[in-house]
Amino acid sequence: MINVFVHVHDEGESEWENECHLFSRVPIEKEYFALSHDGNWYEVEMVVHTPFDQEVQAEIYAVKVDHMEIKRSKLNTESGFDFGVLSAP
Repeated sequence: MINVFVHVHDEGESEWENECHLFSRVPIEKEYFALSHDGNWYEVEMVVHTPFDQEVQAEIYAVKVDHMEIKRSKLNTESGFDFGVLSAP
């Protein structure tokens, strides 16, 4: 796993939340990620690779997005389809 320093903010806001997180790879610009199963989605705005730092391999800067809006715009679904929460069988 790769240790990444993550900086996230709400669109139009200048206050950042900053935390380290483990990723299987460094996210790239325009990619989406979530920091928990039911958490907010973020879109990567900028990536800074930090090969000089032994503890953190990269820093990413990201903005919070509406995951339902992203799904509707990216996925070919019927009108009125609901992405509701998945439940275990």
